[in-house]
Amino acid sequence: MELRHLRYFVAVAEAQSFAHGAERLRVAQPALSKQIRDLEGEVGTPLFQRLPRGVRLTPAGEAFLLGARKALAEAACAVASARGAAAQAARLLEFAHGEVAAYTVEIERLLAAFSAAHPDVTVRVTSQDDGDTYTALQQQRVDVGCVFTAEWPLRGFGGIRLIDTRVTGVLLPGGHPLAAAATVRLGALRDLTWLHSSGLQRWPGFMATMERALRERGLVPQRLQPRARQLPSVNMQIAAGNAWSLVTESVAGPYRHEGSVGPSAIVYRPIAEPPIPCWLALVWRPHPSVTVRRLAEIARRVGLVVEEDHVEARIA
Repeated sequence: MELRHLRYFVAVAEAQSFAHGAERLRVAQPALSKQIRDLEGEVGTPLFQRLPRGVRLTPAGEAFLLGARKALAEAACAVASARGAAAQAARLLEFAHGEVAAYTVEIERLLAAFSAAHPDVTVRVTSQDDGDTYTALQQQRVDVGCVFTAEWPLRGFGGIRLIDTRVTGVLLPGGHPLAAAATVRLGALRDLTWLHSSGLQRWPGFMATMERALRERGLVPQRLQPRARQLPSVNMQIAAGNAWSLVTESVAGPYRHEGSVGPSAIVYRPIAEPPIPCWLALVWRPHPSVTVRRLAEIARRVGLVVEEDHVEARIA
């Protein structure tokens, strides 16, 4: 039994005629008659008494009419509620981000530009690890996530790359012999402790990707230590001993030049090998909403997109 059976039944009952009911519904009378017969067959009893002119409800038909009208009203209410929810969702953007570090200003600029262009949309921002962001996307608790990724495209997600955050160098203790060189070959770091991001939730897949990239560039780290979550703590670990970390150009900024008084506690040195690819990206579920597509368009408009590389979701 489908809603059209109920609509056809109610139309005939109110018109007291198959012909007039067909006119109201704008369907052919033979088709309407067949639908009513099918309905009566499913109910198991006649709903109409056929008369020389028109029809009359049977007692079963009168009882069925009450339920049919109620079901149609509830269906109409459900449709209205769904459309209302969709309209409300179009006015809300759930935006999740992880540690954007040196790129906070760019993301702030993106959200401000979006709000200025679409003042009717409320942007609700949450902060969580990148792994949690992927889970929230899959569970439809957020619409779009701002995450770091060392692979592109991402399986199961669509997105655009916002900022090129390739790893170009390392931070070293200023007093270490390697700090005297203009560049550092990764293989020379073999005996130092690599402060790395091991959290699977924080940046999923990064550890494996970075280790593979280091091996390809001639380094198999012998000494590894998970680094602290906050950048100041990471740098204090480097300043205090024989440790190093991979960094991007933006993060390296404060350590690019030597101190004017005495040696620097921490120095940045470019790596001699090719940079390790990495990006800050906007990612979303397959078939993004209009609001998410608008956010991506604003990112392009303000010049944040690395290139016009919109990626549709690939299924793993």
